[in-house]
Amino acid sequence: MRRLAILLPLLGCLSSCGDGSTDSSVTPSAMTVALYDSPSTQIWQGQCAACHGAAGEGKRALGAPALTQLSPDYLARQLRHFGNGVRGAHPDDDAGKRMALSAANLSEKNITALAALLTTELPPAQPAATVTGDASRGEDYYINICSACHGGNGQGNDALGAPALTGLNDWYLKSSYQSYLGGVRGTHPNDFYGAQMARLAPALARGDDIDDVIAFIASLPPHRAP
Repeated sequence: MRRLAILLPLLGCLSSCGDGSTDSSVTPSAMTVALYDSPSTQIWQGQCAACHGAAGEGKRALGAPALTQLSPDYLARQLRHFGNGVRGAHPDDDAGKRMALSAANLSEKNITALAALLTTELPPAQPAATVTGDASRGEDYYINICSACHGGNGQGNDALGAPALTGLNDWYLKSSYQSYLGGVRGTHPNDFYGAQMARLAPALARGDDIDDVIAFIASLPPHRAP
């Protein structure tokens, strides 16, 4: 199968999703990534890259996170949830609404291929820190509240439906947690794993607590889910 060598500027990509700016938390650089010329590549470039960044690095202004550290199982499940209304239906979930529209026309074959492309062909994201907190204090909270599902090193656990946390944009970790806390996410009756997070969210109800846990997660070595 033919490969396409594509120059992926991590800053300055024009986007049909907004003002064209990429995530300001990503270190400016450019790289050439060879992607197979396949239906999943065409979908990625045509429907996904404008919001998530050409290399999947995320764009904060659009609420679109980095994706390349997540497991194929987790990515596929979230795409299905957006496509069938489990995610993106809450009136306050603006970013989720955009995702729901993008995922609505994806077949199961498309979803599986996209998840594989993100985790095997795009470079691992390396988001810079934008949230500050006390990592040592956050470690205590993380070990006692988060590690049982997300792993001691934030590597995630597909068997428990828990995604990897390292390598995700810290602003996305914070906004996601606040969405669980505020009832924006995890309330749909078919979102089994999201409901678990929503029930646990009040354990870190203060902003400082959330920031401290995120600071600790940022201190962990990057881990790309298998």
